Amino acid sequence: MNQADILVREGRFVEKDRQQPLPIILGVEGAGDIAAVGPGCDTHSVGDRVAVIPMLTCGTCEPCRKGLLSECADLRIVGEHVDGTCAQYMVLPARNAIKVPDGPGYEALSVSIVAYMTAWHMLKTRGDLTAGETLLIVGGGSGMGSAALQLARAIGARVIVTTGSDEKCRQLIEAGADAAVNYTRVRDWDVEVRRLTGGRGVDIVHDTVGGATFQKSINALRQRGRMVCMGSHSGRSAEVLLVSIHRNEVDIRGCHTAHMSEIDEFLPLLADGSLRPILDATFSLEQVREAHLRLASPERLGKIAISIG
Repeated sequence: MNQADILVREGRFVEKDRQQPLPIILGVEGAGDIAAVGPGCDTHSVGDRVAVIPMLTCGTCEPCRKGLLSECADLRIVGEHVDGTCAQYMVLPARNAIKVPDGPGYEALSVSIVAYMTAWHMLKTRGDLTAGETLLIVGGGSGMGSAALQLARAIGARVIVTTGSDEKCRQLIEAGADAAVNYTRVRDWDVEVRRLTGGRGVDIVHDTVGGATFQKSINALRQRGRMVCMGSHSGRSAEVLLVSIHRNEVDIRGCHTAHMSEIDEFLPLLADGSLRPILDATFSLEQVREAHLRLASPERLGKIAISIG
């Protein structure tokens, strides 16, 4: 499951003018076996293990030929613009069904591909994160946050996270975070992050929360630090103190969707077990209501999967 599932269901999807009218089959992420192939398809066979790449593109424009999915003028998202993965069967273009390693199970694959490819795009492609730098993940207990934590550790960065409970702080430190801040107890968490860095601030902030955290994320940056942002779950607009940007010469870098080439960067790490998605809970298709409630719960840590028998 993906946070977008809730946004679409509640009519809060960012691109509401392009959202398919309800009812719609939800589900941005998924993995499974190929049950049939269409005429002329010579890249896949029945029984292949695949994961869904939810960005549907024209496949012929210049950005598509370069693998720059987010730049296709005809971009549509599975589960947002067309029916999604929360079903026993779905139809996809062959290029949107990527073959996956034999090791990880389908539950792990279904919740990891989109999260890792997006986190890689944010941290490496847009954020230029390198070994030895300090990263702040705002909302480290989310599916995206937990994926970013694992990738950052694999890169060799020091990681600070914010999350909503002492228990989740403990769990995220066990998962590899160097420090965790409970934002429900420490309201000025940006000040605490600066204290944890000796007053310097972090090199880069990974923020998928949105308007409510935007200014504090900027405050937590060092001089000439970088902020990568994607998502607007807490608000589509933010009141920003402009002097905090130009005085400190910080970079704010927006992110949309990953590039196809980035998948090849992290798949080997998933295959050899270096990346292990944090799975909070698995529900059956009949329990989809409970799955949505858990996805929205502040107690959730990591991803939610729906197993379709």
